[in-house]
Amino acid sequence: MATLALGSVALADAKAHVITGRVVDVGSGWIDVQSGKKRLTIETRGIKDVLPKVGDTVTVYYKPPVEPHYRFDPGPEAIKIEIIAAGGAKK
Repeated sequence: MATLALGSVALADAKAHVITGRVVDVGSGWIDVQSGKKRLTIETRGIKDVLPKVGDTVTVYYKPPVEPHYRFDPGPEAIKIEIIAAGGAKK
């Protein structure tokens, strides 16, 4: 039973959130993604291979911030970023 409980904790940590939208701002170590009315600032310090530009449509897989989240705590952290080309194909 203990093994089963530990396995479920590991699975909960491995879950990533996803947002698909247009990049509206880029800074040193972060991007802002707009999806409908939702705008999310995501840290990109761990991403080395693909960095989007303003105007790109992206799908970002990210870890949510640790709860409770305070104003000056780090925000969501990107795990993977996929840039979607104009025709809908991934770059």
